[in-house]
Amino acid sequence: MSSSEQPGATLWATREQLATRYQVHARTVDEWRRRGILPAFVVSARLVRFPIAECDEGVRRFRHSARWEQKEGGVL
Repeated sequence: MSSSEQPGATLWATREQLATRYQVHARTVDEWRRRGILPAFVVSARLVRFPIAECDEGVRRFRHSARWEQKEGGVL
């Protein structure tokens, strides 16, 4: 069993993988990381990995508070 298959193991993604997952441009992933929406493990400028489960939660919180997701009286 590899570490990615172990229960409780953290799964990691590149910015390109997250961009595909969230259907946004890779630069948007960079911006979300800069703004603190997405957590990241930065080894160097060229080696950045994102914990998938934590990023999913960050995007969920971001979407929940986004003005374009809300209408008068609550969330769409």
